[in-house]
Amino acid sequence: MLAFACVFSAGAQVQAAKGQPQAAAVPASSAQAATGNGHDSLQGWSGLTVADIRFEGVDRAILDPLPGQLAQQPGMPLDPTKVRDSLRNLFATGRYKSIVVEGTRQGNQITLIFNGTPAEFIGQVTIQGVKGDRLSNQLRYAARLSAGTAFNDTKLSQADSDLKQTLEENGFYQGTVASRATDDAANSQVNVQFQVHTGKQARVGDVQTEGDRGMDLKTFRKKGRLKEGSKVNRDTVSRALAGLRKQYQKKERLEADLAMQSKTYQQTANHLNYKFTANQGPVIRIRVNGAKLSSGKIRNLVPVYEEGSIDEDLLNEGTRRVRDYFQRRGYFRVKVDRHRTSVSGIDTITYNVTLGEEFQVDSVTIAGNHYFSSDIITPRLNVHATSLFERHGLYSQALETGDVNAIKGLYQSNGFTHVEVTPQVKETTAGSGSKKSGHLAVHYVIQEGAQQKIEAYQITGEQKIDVKELEALLSTQSGQPYSLSNIAADRDAILGYYLRHGYDHAQVTVKQDISQKDPNLIDVQLHVTEGEQLFVRRLLISGLHYTRPSTVQNRILLHPGEPLNQTELLETQRRLYDLTLFNEVTTAVQNPNGEEQEKNVLLQFREAKRWNVSYGVGFQAQTGNPQTNCNEVTLIQLGLNPNACNPNGNTGASALVELDASRINLGGRDQSINLRTVYGSLEKIATMVYSWPHVFDLQTLDFSLSGGYTNAQDLTTYAASRLEGNVRFTQRRNRANTFIYQFTYRRVKVDANTVQVAPNEIPLLSEPVRIGGPEITWVRDTRRPQPLDAHAGTYNSIQEFVAERKFASEADFNRFDWTNSSYYALGSKKDYVLARNTRFGFERSFGNGSYEAIPLPERLYAGGAESLRGFPLNSAGPRDSVTGFPIGGAGVFINQTELRFPNPVLPFFGNALGLVLFHDMGNAFNNSSDIWPSFLRTKQPHSYTCKDTSYDDQTRVSRSSSTNATGTCDFNNFSHAVGLGARYHTPIGPLRLDFSYNLNPPIYPVVLTYSTCNGELPPPGQTANCPHVGQAGHFNFFFSIGQSF
Repeated sequence: MLAFACVFSAGAQVQAAKGQPQAAAVPASSAQAATGNGHDSLQGWSGLTVADIRFEGVDRAILDPLPGQLAQQPGMPLDPTKVRDSLRNLFATGRYKSIVVEGTRQGNQITLIFNGTPAEFIGQVTIQGVKGDRLSNQLRYAARLSAGTAFNDTKLSQADSDLKQTLEENGFYQGTVASRATDDAANSQVNVQFQVHTGKQARVGDVQTEGDRGMDLKTFRKKGRLKEGSKVNRDTVSRALAGLRKQYQKKERLEADLAMQSKTYQQTANHLNYKFTANQGPVIRIRVNGAKLSSGKIRNLVPVYEEGSIDEDLLNEGTRRVRDYFQRRGYFRVKVDRHRTSVSGIDTITYNVTLGEEFQVDSVTIAGNHYFSSDIITPRLNVHATSLFERHGLYSQALETGDVNAIKGLYQSNGFTHVEVTPQVKETTAGSGSKKSGHLAVHYVIQEGAQQKIEAYQITGEQKIDVKELEALLSTQSGQPYSLSNIAADRDAILGYYLRHGYDHAQVTVKQDISQKDPNLIDVQLHVTEGEQLFVRRLLISGLHYTRPSTVQNRILLHPGEPLNQTELLETQRRLYDLTLFNEVTTAVQNPNGEEQEKNVLLQFREAKRWNVSYGVGFQAQTGNPQTNCNEVTLIQLGLNPNACNPNGNTGASALVELDASRINLGGRDQSINLRTVYGSLEKIATMVYSWPHVFDLQTLDFSLSGGYTNAQDLTTYAASRLEGNVRFTQRRNRANTFIYQFTYRRVKVDANTVQVAPNEIPLLSEPVRIGGPEITWVRDTRRPQPLDAHAGTYNSIQEFVAERKFASEADFNRFDWTNSSYYALGSKKDYVLARNTRFGFERSFGNGSYEAIPLPERLYAGGAESLRGFPLNSAGPRDSVTGFPIGGAGVFINQTELRFPNPVLPFFGNALGLVLFHDMGNAFNNSSDIWPSFLRTKQPHSYTCKDTSYDDQTRVSRSSSTNATGTCDFNNFSHAVGLGARYHTPIGPLRLDFSYNLNPPIYPVVLTYSTCNGELPPPGQTANCPHVGQAGHFNFFFSIGQSF
């Protein structure tokens, strides 16, 4: 038996030998082997039949289907060239560190053995021993061990060094790093664990300086926040340099030279000593002559302050900014030049401003446009004519140039490659003397030129995918205008299609030629080079400690045997993040550079903490703030003035404190339990919610079980406590439509000491009531771009609730509540928003018994920041005929209309502040049948009855409803309020401040009062007879977060 061996590593080598395989000696590229000394060459075996080919070192299953595609196959004659090609193909898979081909001969047949050292890839990388997430993330990033890439000892050694350096940057000079690599041979990867011991964080020690620092060392330390003994972190030096530069800038030392020279760790004291180079440099003053600019505005306009240095480029940029600033304020012909002087060691850089006349832009017009209408072009212009928010209009040379480019870009993207745009500015002067003013008329003249169109638009190249599938992706067709941007979009669409189908190396090249028939016709080819299609071999999931694998499996869109879809890989990562169980989800492809047809996909998880505790404080300011208790004895005990208690509430702020705790990953599933507690002057809440999203593995169905206690006073009339349990299913039919099915069971109790109604009604209204029944809600939400600040779309909510004795309810009634909102973008730029919101609701009581009237807390109310802004919180509608306090109704109708203006550019606020004009109308009613007859009624019917303060008259039943028997005063009219609001936009949504004026506030009789009357207190537990006519306030204001609807 004869044998030979060929080695392929960094370079391929071949050797032929007799007997046992030996070390390689001859390069494979030469196809030559040493001869003599009884050795046979590989060339000498050429032509012999290869009986079998075996693979050792790397499992053949990992190499599949490549073994069947190698140039040298069993049953074929041995061909040294094909053997070398097979070696190269195997090595190119990336699965080998080195590879050897060995051969044995038996007669005229040969057995080839491809034997190699398998490559290893980076698997899970974990950091142990670090508590803070910030430092842990920094260390993980510093390791630079990318999952799925090739692993070697050099990378591990470098990672150890980088982690140690990162610890020192954060002040942990006593820290140690120990790495451990664990082989996972089954998955061809190595898991790396870094055990980190941070030790004590170093403290700031001695600080030394070189140069003329211009301040004593104590001040230097203070301004640089380099207090001795303070903790060192990665921001210590940058924060010190920023603070010191700021100090030098205050002293007008704009050329100060400041840098850290060195830092030395003192191990015995665990101190870090710093040495800085600090030269204050000369005093350099920047002044503006010829126009008035504050020092703060100069700092904003001249970039030397933000860059911390002075050079010609920065000073020239300052010139451009100053000129642009004054041009935006109407001085369109302003001239700015600069010079530098030095007197007595003080350098002064002066910007000389010649303002010229104050102009305003009277008009901005366009001519020569035939293909596009002016309505399409105008919104793209930055030069504006004078308007409500731009007194002078807006014009500058930079804006003019931007407009020219914008118009050209619009035309060029539609085939007008030779378009020319000429701006023409006409100046006129009006008035004389101090009233003299300039006027500008800006005119853009467009020469469109000939439009180029596409004649032939084809997809070429050898494709495995049907070209008809690719053509369906195209947005451009033959005969359409030639547009580079549209062609680029088509190219990206085709490339995205290939990536979604596993063609990781696909390329799409655009080829275009001018047609020989017409120079304005372009032939375009999208040439496709597909490359090899990649498939998923296996999914390697790691990092799950508490989480069950089944919890993540149904969120994974990729499966073995399917094409390696990069889009679905990203979507899988997003869906796994949506579980909110993980701090980090890493997706990667193992051996990304290897030329193998099937790839392992890595899904690595870092689980989030299961327990979370959060707390906060807050307040809400508004008119109509409910009192805690209007009983005079209680008010005196609380140190409050009894005279302050009135049916309309007080103006003030309601403070609250909140403490929440949550536990996620219950049982290793996507389930959680949350505890919410709130303590405030208006409400005290303790609720617990158990959530099970995607119940029974249904992606569109969520389940929750909640219960808790609430003691709230969001109405001036009473304070109520509620003990409630709730079972809820939430079904998301699609992105817009959501259905909520729930069963609610609660016990509601009104505090008898807080009820501000007629004394004879208190026993009934304050009696505890058990409410139970089913509820269904349909929500359709198409608001965009975001619900908190919508510019388009609609919002609909329909809710039906039934409380019935069959469900162990003590009160029988049903409640229907419908809300509809819509949003419309207006104006040529679509920057005005007309928003409207309508709410309609009614309740009906049925059955017999002591609870035929709907309990106070279950009634419909209106008024407040998200309701009728002409009333304080929940103060609209019917009132008690004796005390004048709101008691809610069985019907409600509200219509709100807002005109939201585009945000102007304002001093201090920039473009973050916007204005709103609004009109609110509607009311709460005793019965829903009262709504429609009251629609056009702006005054209270029979208002004279509301001025009757006779106890007998006001306790006489004039009509009945589902809420209560009413007195003679009628509140069935539509209230109207107009107002002005401000919206300050923040990342969490707009902050809202609304001022409203109620055009027709209701009047009501007050026969009895629970507070002082004429300066005297009634006997404890009794009321005072102090008849008078009350009226709701005209003015109200509200402060909150988010749009009103």
